[in-house]
Amino acid sequence: MKQGSFFITFLLTIVALEICVLIYDVFRPNPQNRPLDSFEYTLPAQVVKMQPVMLEDKFVDNVDKILDSIANEISEKLLISKMAQSSIILQKKREETAMENAKIMAIKEAIENKPQVQEEKQPKVKKFALKEGEKPMIALIIDDVGLSEPFVKAFITLQKPLNASFLPYGAANKGQMDRLKEAGFEIMLHVPMMPHIPADLAPVTLSPEMDKTEVQKDLAEMFERFAGAEIAGVNNHMGSLFTERTKVMEYFMEILQQKKLFFVDSKTTAHSVGKEVAEKYGVPYITRDVFIDNKNDFDYILAQLKQAEKVAMRNGYAVAIGHPRAQTFKALAFWLKDIENNGFTLVHVSDLIKRINEK
Repeated sequence: MKQGSFFITFLLTIVALEICVLIYDVFRPNPQNRPLDSFEYTLPAQVVKMQPVMLEDKFVDNVDKILDSIANEISEKLLISKMAQSSIILQKKREETAMENAKIMAIKEAIENKPQVQEEKQPKVKKFALKEGEKPMIALIIDDVGLSEPFVKAFITLQKPLNASFLPYGAANKGQMDRLKEAGFEIMLHVPMMPHIPADLAPVTLSPEMDKTEVQKDLAEMFERFAGAEIAGVNNHMGSLFTERTKVMEYFMEILQQKKLFFVDSKTTAHSVGKEVAEKYGVPYITRDVFIDNKNDFDYILAQLKQAEKVAMRNGYAVAIGHPRAQTFKALAFWLKDIENNGFTLVHVSDLIKRINEK
């Protein structure tokens, strides 16, 4: 009885459990709508060891060469780039300088050409009698010296008693003066003076608008540039306007009188008062007769040198002015070889002035 009752109870329990499972399956939520839990896992770092790659020596050398080539190419490009930038800046400066020089030369030649046209209208130079056996004398001045070292070296090779007139700016220096003096040159100062046509000729240019203090101060600074050099005299650079003004020329001549220097009037104007003012202050004076190189042409320059010979034959002497130019040097080197054989004596300006003023 008891065993039967236990068995029935066991079966009922099984049935009840099955019914519960069935009910749960019917009414449980959809697993797809059920939120999932998330978990984070930190995995330990792993070191992967690789076997070294073995390259052949030949291949390594090729790689080194390629890398060196690339490095050199980059360096070259950087260098070329810097050089190009520097070249552009330098070229720009050269172009600006060339334009300024061209402007100055155009003005200078325009003014300097005037005396050539007006030469026959100017008062004739007083002749002086040559002594027995004395040849007509020619004094030759090279203006604008000091801006080019190569030209200084070139003119030194002439080994003749010429005159070198230094501009008081640019590359001019006492060392150049000393070397030219040793080569037989007489040294002069080429003083910038204001022309009729406005022009920025130099850092310091004597102007008719200056008072006495300004003229003499600026002139003193020009001489100071060559302190210790043996400067024998002065001539004007441009100056067609300045040399026409008596008052400022008096300020100028007062300094030359104190320094016992001569004055060569480049005669860039037919109306220069240089002679009258120089005589008033007792400054030795002489004027230019011929510009030899208004054109930088060999044949033209030789023809002008022949013109200087004609003036010397007529008056007993002549003063010619040239410039540091390639064709001028070439023509002078050719002409100077036979100057004595052709019947002329080449002299310094100071010697010529003394000879003219002999009683």
